[in-house]
Amino acid sequence: MNPTLRATLGKVPGVRRAAAYLRSQLVPPSERAHTVVINHGTGQVTPPFPLKPGVDRDRFAAEVAERKWFHTFDFGDGVIGHGPDPSHHKTQYMGFPDRFDGLSVLDVGAYDGHYSFEAARRGATDVLATDHWTWTWPGETARSNFEFVRDHLDVTVRDQFIRVEDISPEAIGGQFDVVLFLGVLYHAPDPLGYLQRVRSVTRKYVLIETVVDLLDVPRPAMAYYPGAYLNRDASNHFGPNMPGLLGLLEDAGFSKVDDLGVWRQHEIELTRGVPLPTGAPTSGRAVVRAWV
Repeated sequence: MNPTLRATLGKVPGVRRAAAYLRSQLVPPSERAHTVVINHGTGQVTPPFPLKPGVDRDRFAAEVAERKWFHTFDFGDGVIGHGPDPSHHKTQYMGFPDRFDGLSVLDVGAYDGHYSFEAARRGATDVLATDHWTWTWPGETARSNFEFVRDHLDVTVRDQFIRVEDISPEAIGGQFDVVLFLGVLYHAPDPLGYLQRVRSVTRKYVLIETVVDLLDVPRPAMAYYPGAYLNRDASNHFGPNMPGLLGLLEDAGFSKVDDLGVWRQHEIELTRGVPLPTGAPTSGRAVVRAWV
């Protein structure tokens, strides 16, 4: 640009700010500077689940106590299925709307089904819980737990055995308004492929909760967890940083991503039992909402 013209335009109010914005749009979103957002939990904690009328509460409580849980279920009156997932408190960080009225919901990797049942309780018109790995793994009780809870709760949730790798509109009967993809992405040997599958069945948006790592790296990146490096669990594979997660979602076909923040910090150090770093978190568990 001619120096004289540049100087003249520079005196016009708002021109410099507009030019800076336009320059920023030329940089791919996944490469823009990213500040780690801390999620302080503004949603609703899950209240106790309602049982069907006529349930024998003493017998029900006894069976709840005998079961091995992953999700935590509060059934009221002190009857709690205790699992390592702080499910009732975790919903305040997950970006769940207060109501799902008029929306269909797909829960990918439903496990014991806490979030499927909570979506139904919050008014979803149709809820489909899908899983395969935890519902078929020897020694896991997730499928039995899911059926037990569904038999006793006063809500309706459908289910389907299906691997994430096999999910498609044809395989599950179409698209769903909201897809829950909670605690699954870091188990994916093919993260982009998993997200492309999720995108194919999403009508409005997907809520993703996942391990994130390398938060101090400004470029899109993913940490790889060989063997049982993370939490002594060989099913854990990759932890993207936030620019990397944004880039994966863009390449999978999502148009916009809301960063709801890191709700638990220092995840890698906590699960590996090593000293926590000082300063800003370098890993954690994050939640994003990705729009079609």
